[in-house]
Amino acid sequence: MNYLIFRTDRIGDFLITSTLIKAIKRNDSNSKISIVASNKNKDFIRDYNFVDEVFVLKSKNIADRFNLLLQLRKKKYDNIIIADKKNRSIFLSIFLKSRNKIFNVSKKMQKNLLSFFYKNVFLDNDSFNKQTAKDILKNNCTSLNYDLKDEDFHYLRKDQFINEYSHNNLLNLEKLDFLLFHYDEKWEIKNYSKLFKKATELTDININLKDFINFLSKLAKKTSKKIVVTTGMIETKIINELKGSSNKINEFVYEIDLNNTKAHLLINENFFSVSHIISKSSLFVTCHGAFTHIASNYNIKILDIIEKDKDVHYSKITNHMKNYKLIYRDNFLKLSEDIINNS
Repeated sequence: MNYLIFRTDRIGDFLITSTLIKAIKRNDSNSKISIVASNKNKDFIRDYNFVDEVFVLKSKNIADRFNLLLQLRKKKYDNIIIADKKNRSIFLSIFLKSRNKIFNVSKKMQKNLLSFFYKNVFLDNDSFNKQTAKDILKNNCTSLNYDLKDEDFHYLRKDQFINEYSHNNLLNLEKLDFLLFHYDEKWEIKNYSKLFKKATELTDININLKDFINFLSKLAKKTSKKIVVTTGMIETKIINELKGSSNKINEFVYEIDLNNTKAHLLINENFFSVSHIISKSSLFVTCHGAFTHIASNYNIKILDIIEKDKDVHYSKITNHMKNYKLIYRDNFLKLSEDIINNS
């Protein structure tokens, strides 16, 4: 059967739906999966092992939506799934023919309206504290007459991104017992707000280089592991200062002196390379994002930093994760203690 899934948002959101895709492929080995993606997640989805075809909603303007609709109407789908809860996706799907349509929506008004015409409409928002992302995925599977198993939450192949990692001559991950600390723009509100305007409402971690290096030293001693630090794609104050105080190996690799040991800083690794590094680590420390789901897929121990007042939201998303610990965002001295105590 042919399936069309709308996921016109970010990589992390698509990774949640990857569990559903894995379940479909397991239950229907002849299935063909098509995804309506966004510019933010299209590259990842095209490299994904269970997706057969990708359509891209290039922008929100009417012309691009109409062109996409024309492309989709040339195809015949047995099942259409609105996974991203977007009004634009719901609207487009109404004009497509399909034997079965499944709607995941965020507003009660949407559910009430769509339920007049469609059988499978599921309300997915933070108001239902007891309903997790796993529950929603189960509802979607039931609507397809499929089951959902724990194995479906492990949708990436072993070494799927191995060819994206280019530093094996310097850091052989297979032989290195290490933990990964992902320092992206979320650690610094000023930088994060360039991507996400509401970042100014987050708790300021208020980090400085001296405290950060001291923390890495304590973390290395506590865990008896090597430390690898990766970065995001936006420059941050601390990483720039860290580069200046470290030994430059090459354009992308730096060696950090931590008293009696060394750590490594990897600059500007792409998403796929960081994903491979995560898969080889024994512990992953991060501010919540797409990489949290990558680590969970590989059953890596996760210390996931979230905003305290978003506890309900993130708990719904991470409820199925087996090797997971959340830590509340705080000033760095308090936060670093929490990370070390939970390592």
